Amino acid sequence: MVDWWDSGPQMVRLWRMSMETWSASMVVIAERSAMLGNAAMFPSARDMQEFNRMVPEKVDAFTRGMMSAAGARDPMEAAEKALAPVHRSVTANARRLRRR
Repeated sequence: MVDWWDSGPQMVRLWRMSMETWSASMVVIAERSAMLGNAAMFPSARDMQEFNRMVPEKVDAFTRGMMSAAGARDPMEAAEKALAPVHRSVTANARRLRRR
């Protein structure tokens, strides 16, 4: 059972991770959409490398999240553990794609 009164710091961490994941996702979607549009006719090897990593990275992040959430003691911990790998993946992608 969650003690909502004492879970304030955990809720703040989860909120921060959620907002960072959301904003990084918008960057990744925008960058990859532009890349798809520009590469429609003649994709480069770099474009193909990026396109080939899109689905496997999502499957990996969500699988890792669900596996780690399975061992959680309460719903807040489960949410934080489930989001952590997705957060890492998306924020790393946003940093990498901004540099392109």
